[in-house]
Amino acid sequence: EARAQQTPSFAVVVAIDFGTTSSGYAFSFSSDPEAIHMMRKWEGGDPGVANQKTPTSLLLTPEGAFHSFGYTARDYYHDLDPEEARDWLYFEKFKMKIHSTSDLTMKTELEAVNGKKMQALEVFAHALRFFKQHAVQLLFPHRWLRDQCPSLPERDAIRWVITVPAIWKQPAKQFMREAAY
Repeated sequence: EARAQQTPSFAVVVAIDFGTTSSGYAFSFSSDPEAIHMMRKWEGGDPGVANQKTPTSLLLTPEGAFHSFGYTARDYYHDLDPEEARDWLYFEKFKMKIHSTSDLTMKTELEAVNGKKMQALEVFAHALRFFKQHAVQLLFPHRWLRDQCPSLPERDAIRWVITVPAIWKQPAKQFMREAAY
């Protein structure tokens, strides 16, 4: 018996690979799901080199506001005057802290390079928000989405997928889910 083809309720699937050392994302349009496109042009990478991923590095201003992620965060932080750098919150390779923390809660804190602490949930949320904004700007410039899917609310146009390691226990998976929300 032939199954009726259902029209997906989203225009694109974006899969974020949030890695320990480096991170990236790929996407596929529901109109051509077999064609998978990988984001390869990360700002701040080596010139002329296609980088499939960018370092899992997050830089926040001294006030705790998002500044940059990836190569941009790494390079900006390392170019700061050492005296000034002490005030900035720079996080790198922070993902596995979620797995290695035995008493993980939504209040768990991460330590920046300068020793200042911040709620891990907020750190992960900043990183995931970066990927969301990056993907949306790449995929839907100049209101392409509204033209392609006029009946679809913009917030429902993307199906988001975030990788988590199979070895993670349920609290770590739930933590990542909360950070994504």
